[in-house]
Amino acid sequence: MANFGTQTSGYNRLVTVFVAIGSLTYGYCASIISSTIGQPGWFEYFNLPQSGPGYATTTTDAEATANGVFSAGGAVGTLFIMWACDYLGRKRNIQLGAFWTIVGGALQGGAANLKMFQAGRFICGLGIGILVTVCPMYLSEMSSAHRRGWLVGHHAIFLVFGYMMAGWVGFACYYATDTIPSFGWRFPLCLQCFPPLVLLLGSPWLPRSPRWLISKGKMDEALQVLKRLRASPDDPNDLVAQEEFHQTKMQLQLEAEKLASTGYSVWTAVWKKKSYRKRMIIGFLTQWGAEFGGPLIINNYAVLLYTNLGMSGSMPLLLSAVWLTTAGCIYNPLGAWLHDRVNSRRKMYMTGFVGIIVTTSCLAAMTAEYSGTKNKVGNGFGIFFMFLYLAFQGTFCDTTMYLYVSEIFPTEIRPIGMGFSLFGQFAATIILLQTAPIGFNAVHWKYYLVIICWSAFFIPVIYYFFPETARLSLEEIAKNFGEEVAVHISDATDEEKAQLERNLAGRTSPSQTSDRQPSELEKETPKADN
Repeated sequence: MANFGTQTSGYNRLVTVFVAIGSLTYGYCASIISSTIGQPGWFEYFNLPQSGPGYATTTTDAEATANGVFSAGGAVGTLFIMWACDYLGRKRNIQLGAFWTIVGGALQGGAANLKMFQAGRFICGLGIGILVTVCPMYLSEMSSAHRRGWLVGHHAIFLVFGYMMAGWVGFACYYATDTIPSFGWRFPLCLQCFPPLVLLLGSPWLPRSPRWLISKGKMDEALQVLKRLRASPDDPNDLVAQEEFHQTKMQLQLEAEKLASTGYSVWTAVWKKKSYRKRMIIGFLTQWGAEFGGPLIINNYAVLLYTNLGMSGSMPLLLSAVWLTTAGCIYNPLGAWLHDRVNSRRKMYMTGFVGIIVTTSCLAAMTAEYSGTKNKVGNGFGIFFMFLYLAFQGTFCDTTMYLYVSEIFPTEIRPIGMGFSLFGQFAATIILLQTAPIGFNAVHWKYYLVIICWSAFFIPVIYYFFPETARLSLEEIAKNFGEEVAVHISDATDEEKAQLERNLAGRTSPSQTSDRQPSELEKETPKADN
């Protein structure tokens, strides 16, 4: 019997890794500002006072604006995706995101003045907003139900690889000689162009999303893509691919029929249809909530935080690089692996926020007590709690946030839902990254209370309002939002699965595993290739 929900070909894995280059691009571009503000040459070139304890307000504004305009560009990119991802398709938007990121990176690396640098940050953010939305969406639509945690988890894994790459490149360039003026900060910024260039050049060979193809009536191409994604020597007749094709097609038809009966357009339905509205709110809160858990505050201002804990010279850059390497090599891969073994996205997410509360509280205490002192033990514990924070945030939150929002929306509103959800992420980062350096400068350790209080509020919200999505196909998740599922496969009995497979292999109409009557579209299921 075909192993629906687990079967994944080598081709599927190869596509996953390649698309995750877009995720690496996001991680590098979002994080490189942390290294940039640790480079003395950047301050000297733009005539800004050096950063550090008691640094000038001018520097605070420049750093905050660099993060703020990047997040603003990202927010625009996510809003663009809400329309473009359905109209143009997932693959075309991957290409658009890569292109705008290259343009933004070039502007930053070649900046002649601060305005040009900030313009590059905005344009780069625009491309990143597109990539960080479309990449996990694409990976989710290409993945089988029981491998989706690991495959979509590549987004978070490669994202933190980008963080790690930015950290080590920034550290190495700190020691750049003066033979090439401004090399120490220009080279890391120019390097932003390389990963999206690789993605753009290789993108013509990517397959288009089978779910998007089915939604556009391109049935033959959709089935062929699914056959390559689910190919296995144990399944010579491609029954798994045909089962998934059949289920997706019937669910799309069911959702279209129900939407037509309401008289709403898709754009109206996302707010007026109760189950869709619930998904939109949960998706927004998932991304907003994850960012208010503080990862980018600690990542992007790591140099400042380490400086406050007594580090100086290149040491803050080194610690930042080690911090990100720990995430890239241990925590995010561990989280992606766990998702296909822990049968609950909700438990993973809540565990992460419990850990965030504990570790951030301890970090705040160490900062309050020892910041600005020469107590090496106290400052050392502060750094330890930053690393422990990462263990919880990277393992349990970073992978979950992107995975969950890529799952909860039906195909017809997935671009709108994911675009709105990721808009929540960038809206949160605009607020946090714009205010964090000013907040730390004004109220010091008390700024950590923003992270602590939000996390304490968010845990019961997840517990009471977030439905489970683990180990269900994207189509079957609808039942946990109170909607009808056209064809049940993941939770069907062995007898029901066997009957469906016999019908597909026998070139007859698949039998129904739901209580709906067969429709005309259902009777036209493509035949198996023998």
